[in-house]
Amino acid sequence: MGHVGDMDWGRAVDISLYTTASVDAVVAAHPEVDWEQLRAVEKGRRSPLASLRPAPAPA
Repeated sequence: MGHVGDMDWGRAVDISLYTTASVDAVVAAHPEVDWEQLRAVEKGRRSPLASLRPAPAPA
């Protein structure tokens, strides 16, 4: 996880950083997603991903 310095209001924020390879692997790892439909979503429209349920956290 990368670290981005202190914000104006005095809190530090951690932001996850990803490699290009890990981002590219998302498409192959999730064949259940209609990637063409997702890419066609217009600005300001709700993403079809919003209807997906998150996977349960490992115990």
